[in-house]
Amino acid sequence: MIRSALRSLRDFSTLPPLLQAAWLSFAIGLFMALLHLWIFNLVDYGLDGANVESLSGKVLYADRGGILIEDAESGECTRLKVVRGISYLNVGHDQILGRTLSFTHLRDAVLTCTLDGQELCIAQCANAMECLDSRRERETPHGMLIVAFGTSLVCLGLHGLRRRKPASGSGIF
Repeated sequence: MIRSALRSLRDFSTLPPLLQAAWLSFAIGLFMALLHLWIFNLVDYGLDGANVESLSGKVLYADRGGILIEDAESGECTRLKVVRGISYLNVGHDQILGRTLSFTHLRDAVLTCTLDGQELCIAQCANAMECLDSRRERETPHGMLIVAFGTSLVCLGLHGLRRRKPASGSGIF
């Protein structure tokens, strides 16, 4: 069976359209499955082993992707990222410019930020492992994987049904 399947790939353009669609969606599903395994097993997003740290400072610059902070004590500048799946900014970027905020972060990813006790950045996880799981979950292509393999099965089923239909005019009457 595997041999005949591989032989049919050689003559892909001569296959019926449903079998071509089945092979193509199977290949896409296989690619998505490998991507899923890679994301879940190899990518650590720089969070593996990270500890929650605190920082307080004046916001010099803010945009969708990050915040530049001048440390209140040392005057050193630090850039922290606002990463989807880890935290989100609850206010507009222009509302925090020039203000002194207190941050908690994992390496360079913001967890929380507060201004006078009011939370402006909302954490979606509490520690490195939770954040790592959250990021991995956001990045995996579950829907595409299911659609690709589902399409492959539907095309194979339709092809099988089409081949089993009796030819018109071949009945007894």
